[in-house]
Amino acid sequence: MSINPTTPPVSLTLLPDRLSVYRFGPATPLLDIGQLSGVWSITRTHKELSVVAEENAFPAADDVDPGWRCLYVDGPIPFDLAGVVSGLTTAVAQQGLPVFVLSTFDSDLLLLRGEFLDQALHALRDKGYLIQPHRGEER
Repeated sequence: MSINPTTPPVSLTLLPDRLSVYRFGPATPLLDIGQLSGVWSITRTHKELSVVAEENAFPAADDVDPGWRCLYVDGPIPFDLAGVVSGLTTAVAQQGLPVFVLSTFDSDLLLLRGEFLDQALHALRDKGYLIQPHRGEER
């Protein structure tokens, strides 16, 4: 299954989280992850350990890239639905804006730089995406 003009518009929710992307060495043990709140994700490869979490969560990280906001693709999204991430990232990339993507079992999360958030939201709306505020968020 793929996204086509007869598919209902994809709806996204702007989450209130202010996120950073943290980098650690591949063998770094992570302690106290139960203390994290809001959106967070951990990915370990043979080359690195990356953590996306609230800003200032890991002051001892090897490297940090702060200033990200998160759009949650309102799911669940069936695994056989093709083109969701491609459509989202293309809309943002066409504006020359950076994007970072996370995926879960039910959904995808599009991380956008806070300083370019308004531009990215405008680009997504222009492509027909519905942007919903998150409980009182004014966007």
